[in-house]
Amino acid sequence: PAWARRFADRWAESRGRMQNAHPGPSAGDPGEGMSNNQGMLLEALHELLQQTRHVREDATSAASVAVGQQRPLSQREMMSVLSLLQATPSATLRAAIGEDGESLAQRLKSEVLSGATRLGVDPAQARLDPQDEDAIDLVGMLFDVMLDERDLEGRSRELIGRLVVPFVKVAMLDRRMFVQKTHPARKLLNSLAEACEGNTGESQAERVLMGKVEEIIERLVAEFNENLAIFLTLEEEFRDFLTQHRRRIEIAERRAAETQRGQEKLEMARTRSAAELDRRIADATLPQAIGEFLRQPWQHHLTLTVLREGEDGASVGEALALADGMLEEVAEARRQIVGKPWLQAWHPALRKVFASVGVHADAATGAIDALHDTLQAIAESRPELERALPELPQVVLPAPPTQESAAVELGSKVDVSDFDNADADRFRGLEIGSWLDFVDKDGKVQAGKLSWVSPISSRLLFVNRRGVRFCVASPEELAVMVRLGRLRAHIDDGAFDSAMQGVIDRLDNKNATVH
Repeated sequence: PAWARRFADRWAESRGRMQNAHPGPSAGDPGEGMSNNQGMLLEALHELLQQTRHVREDATSAASVAVGQQRPLSQREMMSVLSLLQATPSATLRAAIGEDGESLAQRLKSEVLSGATRLGVDPAQARLDPQDEDAIDLVGMLFDVMLDERDLEGRSRELIGRLVVPFVKVAMLDRRMFVQKTHPARKLLNSLAEACEGNTGESQAERVLMGKVEEIIERLVAEFNENLAIFLTLEEEFRDFLTQHRRRIEIAERRAAETQRGQEKLEMARTRSAAELDRRIADATLPQAIGEFLRQPWQHHLTLTVLREGEDGASVGEALALADGMLEEVAEARRQIVGKPWLQAWHPALRKVFASVGVHADAATGAIDALHDTLQAIAESRPELERALPELPQVVLPAPPTQESAAVELGSKVDVSDFDNADADRFRGLEIGSWLDFVDKDGKVQAGKLSWVSPISSRLLFVNRRGVRFCVASPEELAVMVRLGRLRAHIDDGAFDSAMQGVIDRLDNKNATVH
């Protein structure tokens, strides 16, 4: 695993400095040994845990009391206590899983020693075996990091938290889980975490996926004793399910792109129709019937026409010509031109506009007559003869697209013009299918896949692992996120390895405090 290589290099460098300070018998190249020997890596992890334990735990913790005549709990006793916790986790353990503040490792150790008393073990005479304590520490910190840094909330957090105790049992039975990338327990955790991450159950596909996750975890909790084969069985079953589920993800992803495309086309059509209307009547004082016609049925018709045909469609030109022609006839009427057959040339275009709002046949004729009589009244300087448009069906212009909730809230004080142009250029050339890691204000990370780039706005659409729209942003906005540390390259290590890197980083920081 990548974290193991990085950790091995640091550990080898540290050991090299110690050997230079205290020369002793040479044991070969520690870096090479670490890279090729899982046992040495486990030994290094044990050493780092020992060095940092008194920094991580206070002197009164259950695992840190003076050893004296205490005996370590046997593996049989440990497994019995853990099996009880697995079947019925205590309220305090469930609370620790649900909160960010408490250390899962310390809570687990307290629960184990407390649980041992229910098996008849005298707590004053018992302690944890160092290797068992390592297993609890590593698994507890692994899940601490995962729950802290991944977008796991509500039911997702609760389900992933149910895996803590089974994974402590795995760590005690087979420590290779920490250093073997293909270990079935790791593969299962990676798949389950990926399915839960950011899954709020909003779509049917998400709810189906969460249902399968719940089924797998319930079976693991109910059936796992000490036989690790169940992890292989459940991992294969869940992998087969995901293969079938991927089809739903592809459909969801296409729908997300189609939805965004439709919203942008609608936004463009609304902007264009509003601009055309404003250009013609912004400062004009118009007869009531003419103004109502342009602001309601005509603008509605133009919006739908641009949406249907694009900005250069033939019907768009016809609609614009109609508005210009009507305004020209208003100007002529105000010059008192008498006897003109008002709007006669525009009847076909007017009927098309009224039809777009559901006004047909005699009703359309009545509306056109009202416009005609209004112009005639103006030409004759008899405003009392002006007519209002007949009551039309309620015209509801297409609603503007809902504001996309950003994957990363940047805050009101952020200068959105302060970014590196090189970053923006890189996003402009980003390939479809590329993944990035989005980091929210609480440090939680969620991966997003570039699914579509708008030919209208050049904005980039990112979806989450279930194909659900996750973030829509311009290259410049993404560059601002990079500057703020809210966006970074995606490293596809899987949930387990990413969390282990976080564990090593935390232990390294505490080890630096020790020295």
